Amino acid sequence: MIYLSDLMPLTAVELDYRALMQDYPFIHESKGGLRTLPELIDATSPYPRYEAAYLKHFARFEHEETLTETLFRRKQAVEVMMHPRFVPGFLHTHDFFELIYVLSGTLEHFTGQECQKLAPGDICIVAPHVTHGIGTCKKDTLAINVVLRASTFAETFFNILQEDTMLTAFFTRALFNSDTDSGMLHFRTENDAEIRQIMLTMLYEFRQNSLYADKMLNSLMTSCFIILLRSHADSAKTSISADRRTNLVPILHYLQNNSDSLTLHKLAQHFSYSDRQMTRLLLQSTGKNFTQLIQHLRLTKARNLLAHSNLPVQEIINRCGYSNPTYFYRLFNQQFQMTPAEFRKHAQT
Repeated sequence: MIYLSDLMPLTAVELDYRALMQDYPFIHESKGGLRTLPELIDATSPYPRYEAAYLKHFARFEHEETLTETLFRRKQAVEVMMHPRFVPGFLHTHDFFELIYVLSGTLEHFTGQECQKLAPGDICIVAPHVTHGIGTCKKDTLAINVVLRASTFAETFFNILQEDTMLTAFFTRALFNSDTDSGMLHFRTENDAEIRQIMLTMLYEFRQNSLYADKMLNSLMTSCFIILLRSHADSAKTSISADRRTNLVPILHYLQNNSDSLTLHKLAQHFSYSDRQMTRLLLQSTGKNFTQLIQHLRLTKARNLLAHSNLPVQEIINRCGYSNPTYFYRLFNQQFQMTPAEFRKHAQT
């Protein structure tokens, strides 16, 4: 019998860590749950070969427990890769969305010390700021990781997610509330052939990086979302409660497109609400009031312009609706712990 894993030879990363796993199997065990990154570093510090392997393959992560969008290798909204086998997992968080798709074998996915076993065809979507990790994968466990920029998610995908669905509620809550209530969204697709082909095609498109690859990846990701809604909504499990499933997409779209000049009264009037009703709706659905949402959207827009354009900082300040540069600099520094110039340098290197 030919297994899918036989068709995917081990990479240099996997070969190095397989050798380490054979010599130090206790480092890769996860029976008691995954370690945090400092705990993993402490556990491997007596064995210099681990540090050498880390520096060789993962130096760009700089031992960070919180991963940011600066790790994206390209400027597009979607990146796709195979999850490396034999590499010891650790608990971490990130400020982007991660989709895990299991091609073959069984994968152990941890949130805190709770372990969820994912089977072939399972999809787990992890929201930003959720502490999670994947246990060490053996040779026959193949998983595809899709990472999606949270900073551009609304404009890239929300025009598709217009219905009042669990998927829409999940992404809405995750994008506009920085707590971990949104957690994860888990689908059992039972090896749906369409989903499987989309995932493999996305992996191929990202690796090839041909002309219009970014648009193709966005389109394929959208198709995946639609099939999940069409065929697998009944299998979905999430922590979003029914009272949070109000469809806010049109309101959030309007907020995003007019954040530089919008007032609460104008927003409420546009959607035929009173100011009080709109305030309550925003708080219940996103955990933020109008002022906090506008500030979030403006700073996100500023961050995107700094990372993906060469516009002068003053022009970006104006485009984001700030009239006082000093106020903008203070808010930006509070949000991102660096100045706009420092952020641009870090993002564009």
